Amino acid sequence: MTDPSADDTLASARLLVAYVSEDDELDHVRDAALELGRGGAKVILYDRDSASAFSDPMPNRWASQDEGAQFGDPLSDQELVKLGREPLARKVAAARRAGVDAWGWLASDHGTDALVAYARDHGADLILLPADLEEPGLGERLRGETVDKAVEEATERPAGLAVVLVAGDGATELAAGRL
Repeated sequence: MTDPSADDTLASARLLVAYVSEDDELDHVRDAALELGRGGAKVILYDRDSASAFSDPMPNRWASQDEGAQFGDPLSDQELVKLGREPLARKVAAARRAGVDAWGWLASDHGTDALVAYARDHGADLILLPADLEEPGLGERLRGETVDKAVEEATERPAGLAVVLVAGDGATELAAGRL
């Protein structure tokens, strides 16, 4: 990134939410988030793969008595293992071993709306998205996974979230928002 104001935005982030997957498809987004996290920001790896039309990735009140109460928000690597999300748990644990204050969260809904809502609800300064969502395929458009949609959602309030796009080579671009 060459824009000094964009560098300042990234450096001053205290909490960021990164749109990741359980496989290695979005590891470039995770890596960019962890690089920012090394500067002291808390990083939440938001697992897009956990969203399902048929079930919630977290226990609900009907699953068993008080089962939902045993999990925090965001989730530690140990909690992710208990929930059967070992791939994300390994990513969170590796980030913690590298000195990053890393956590995970399981998307319950498809699309960037849910990501932006989660980030806002938790007071995030910044969200990181893969740049290739700018040219989404049919599947991404049907699930509402587009950069334009995320930017619109993130900046609709006066103190909007900053949205950073991460290219496959790790290059970052401040798409919108401010801190």
